Amino acid sequence: MNLNDKLFFKINSLVGRNRWADAFARAGAEWVILAMVGWYITISFILNFGNRQAVWLPIVLVLIVGFVGWIISFIIGKILKKVRPRLRFPEIKILFLPLYNWKSFPSDHAFGSFLLFFFALIFNFPTAWSLLILALWVSWGRVYSGLHDPIDILGGLSLAGLLSLISYYILHFYHFL
Repeated sequence: MNLNDKLFFKINSLVGRNRWADAFARAGAEWVILAMVGWYITISFILNFGNRQAVWLPIVLVLIVGFVGWIISFIIGKILKKVRPRLRFPEIKILFLPLYNWKSFPSDHAFGSFLLFFFALIFNFPTAWSLLILALWVSWGRVYSGLHDPIDILGGLSLAGLLSLISYYILHFYHFL
């Protein structure tokens, strides 16, 4: 058994031991990313109130890069055909059923949550580091719930990091930052 599977089983073995831990993980796996989106949009409006371009630039760019990343993630998923852990290991514990099972790598939730964090850093939001804690919560919840392996989370993080880095250099090149 490889390190990825060992770590997954170690984390997933915690499911069902404590109902509060299960609820915490499920909230991270399903709902925290929505709070992150709301937080990101709210901070953009608060910091840039009165300047239309400054308000909408962080929001529109994260949407565009998120869509491009989702397409790339879809293509990677089609090529690799890595299914979710529950299909490879039917004996694992799961907290809930996902919408689809055909794709596990990279994690779209990890991608989205880390993309919000990286863009908050790019636009120098004062609450950016709080978003890192929430992105880690989302990632932990996805593994704990039995929906993703740790390597899927690293794939989502890597994709978000790469696209954020490219975006950062483009924004600097065109003097938007």
